[in-house]
Amino acid sequence: MELFRPWEKDDTVALAISGGVDSMVLYHLLSTIHAQAYGRLILLHVNHGQRAASVEEAAYIEKMAQQDGHICEIETLSIPSDAFSQERARQARYHFFDVMMKRYGADVLLTAHHLDDQYETILHSLLSGRHLPGSMGIPAERGREEYRIVRPLLSASREEIEAYAQKHGVVHFEDETNSRTDYTRNYIRHRLMPPIKESANLQEAHLLRLRDDMAEIDDLLQEKAEAFLEGRGADLPRNDFNAQKHIIRLYIMQAWLKEDGVEPRRRYIEEIMSVIASDTANASFEAGDVRIVISYDHIIRKQGKGENAGMMMIEGDGSHVFNGYRITTRLAADQYPLTVRTKKAGDRMKIPGIGTKKLSRIFIDGKIPRDEREKMPVILDPDRQIIALGEIYNIMGNKEMNSRLLIEKEFTDEPEK
Repeated sequence: MELFRPWEKDDTVALAISGGVDSMVLYHLLSTIHAQAYGRLILLHVNHGQRAASVEEAAYIEKMAQQDGHICEIETLSIPSDAFSQERARQARYHFFDVMMKRYGADVLLTAHHLDDQYETILHSLLSGRHLPGSMGIPAERGREEYRIVRPLLSASREEIEAYAQKHGVVHFEDETNSRTDYTRNYIRHRLMPPIKESANLQEAHLLRLRDDMAEIDDLLQEKAEAFLEGRGADLPRNDFNAQKHIIRLYIMQAWLKEDGVEPRRRYIEEIMSVIASDTANASFEAGDVRIVISYDHIIRKQGKGENAGMMMIEGDGSHVFNGYRITTRLAADQYPLTVRTKKAGDRMKIPGIGTKKLSRIFIDGKIPRDEREKMPVILDPDRQIIALGEIYNIMGNKEMNSRLLIEKEFTDEPEK
């Protein structure tokens, strides 16, 4: 079986070995036919700690490495079952890999992803809405800070790998959770791919053509975004931005935020874009350590989350968004400007029919969660008097009276984790 081998013969190579048929076949190939293709081989195994059998599997891999004269490092994760997730496990694995690669000065980390994994990944990207921005599928090679990740088996099918294992008597272990379909990737593997493979009119290889086509489209859209952003800096003209096609706006926003090292998920970017395209005059979103401020005809990117990030001025009628609250104003000209900010120590508010009351007491009486208190809009009139507090109090009327100052909880401005 041929391997993709973009490394040098004297490189230190590490193999992420799970014990499944894919990684055990790759190890067999590296130990036999391709034994002279590297300088040193390190085995890295992660025991996720979710199955009793995983202890014996880890012991077998460790003993196998010792017999073959290879270093083997094993990490046992301590994630409680009720807190376990595929993403959390992945982060823990790659933290372990990063540490080990640095410890041994390894140049390349090999993983045993194969052609069927490629098909499933492309389908997953497509059907979960993650196909753009960015290319689809699994790259055969990619950089990760101080080392490269290489997938030598990416052109081999699962059928070929299993046939090799049977022919050469490769010992491997089956993870029973791989047959469950409550994980999205497993659902695609067991429910979607088999009918595709069985159909005379469908060819899974066309998924690779789709990946290649989308990669070219991605390149073109990246160029469009770069051309729009050239020379514009952290302040974008809102009208010019809205004049672009939706998909180009998506790429522009992604590239613009990436200039400050922020890469929100597509759903959050779409949320920001929907507000930019609306008649909302003012809005504010947080993404990592960056705040995106929408103010009339400007879209401004600001670093940090200081006091100014929690403040907004409303200078006329319209719809405004602040920390997930929509504020609609229809006031007389002399009632502007309004200041919208978050709470400060000692804030007091006059409540009709009751008198003045500290905001801290209002929050306690209303059993408002602490994190909600930190972002709830406090609205002040031109005389710096507090006239509204979120949806709790509003001296200018209420929703039923079609108030001139309407405050509604709309959505969270926290990026998706």
